[in-house]
Amino acid sequence: MAAEVRSFGRASVVVSRVVGEELSESTIRRLVEETGEELRELQEREDRWDGTEAVSPQLAVVKCDGGRLRTREPGSGRGVKLSGEKGWRETKNATFEKMVQSGEGADGEDPCAEVPSTFRSVRKAAELSGKAVPEDLEEREAEASEAEASEAGERSGDQEQSKKVRYHGPRRLLRTVISSMSNWREFGWLMYLEAKRRGFHEALVRCFLGDGLVWNWLIWKEYFRSYIPILDFIHLIEHLYVAALVLGVKGAEVARLYLWAVSLCWAGRVDEVIEGLRAACRDRGVDPDGELAEDHPLKPAVSTIRYLQNNRDRMDYPRYRREGLPVTSASMESVIKQINLRVKGTEMFWTHPAGAEAILQVRAAALCEDGRLDRYLAHRPGHPFLRRSSRVTTAA
Repeated sequence: MAAEVRSFGRASVVVSRVVGEELSESTIRRLVEETGEELRELQEREDRWDGTEAVSPQLAVVKCDGGRLRTREPGSGRGVKLSGEKGWRETKNATFEKMVQSGEGADGEDPCAEVPSTFRSVRKAAELSGKAVPEDLEEREAEASEAEASEAGERSGDQEQSKKVRYHGPRRLLRTVISSMSNWREFGWLMYLEAKRRGFHEALVRCFLGDGLVWNWLIWKEYFRSYIPILDFIHLIEHLYVAALVLGVKGAEVARLYLWAVSLCWAGRVDEVIEGLRAACRDRGVDPDGELAEDHPLKPAVSTIRYLQNNRDRMDYPRYRREGLPVTSASMESVIKQINLRVKGTEMFWTHPAGAEAILQVRAAALCEDGRLDRYLAHRPGHPFLRRSSRVTTAA
């Protein structure tokens, strides 16, 4: 219950009203902290929790990304003494997805050479990046979209069908999740162990998706070098739109720059985008290799150039599509939202590290699709009516 509802207090109320049992908020908190610590210890084991053998999947996909929550100093009680800058701390999260390749590119051809309609939408790119749509773009974008759809419809004889272009990537069969406050090296080891328990290291095809966070690729380099590295295309879209927004003078120019960049990146022509953005910066009197102040108008464009340069080896999207691999970490973003729903909110603070780590462990286990939390709680050692006096590190 505590893994699903917004607070320990609400969990106490729901248990009382739905189950008909009285359980105090402090008792629920204590039980969660105990269980979270036990789950963390199980995460550090190399063998599977239930003793069964893992069946290696056809396609093993590992994704990771960061989240945030607020913490207070250890031993500060329930006051508001925060740890760090305003109490914000980074969480590290990862998903492990057993998938079936789409098979659309089995004949060696690109199954989706054209940029999907969702990625062509300037409004959608603005929404993903958290930036505004230029005021003079609305009407122009609508006219351009109508003309494009009409032209495509005339070519195919089926305008309705040609309006939407989609990439059908691999299909997920089973997903597990881990989350922690650990540093990148400790978390990378936990990821390695989870992948080992799931049989991912022996999968026929293995890939690792992440955004441009440095620690994502440190983990890949340290623990997952045999996995195909893929830069999440959605995070790439955010950077391309922000660059177009600061380089474009009017809405039509922003749209043109964005569509040009996203189309070339989708086609794997990243070097052309890098050179084009560098030229645009130079035309505006800015050295793309120089250091700009944080408040410089073209700072986002220069940052995008470096983002592309640092990740160019992880952006062979035509190859990934031909091999039926995923190109976005949308499911990872969904998991982070589900974790944040429980750990992040107004006036929500966690004791660091014990309280924060415990709730992340329990919440992540609840989001696993293999039923691991239910199985663990069903066999968790200890007397059901007495507080245990010692920690238990293994499941019965």
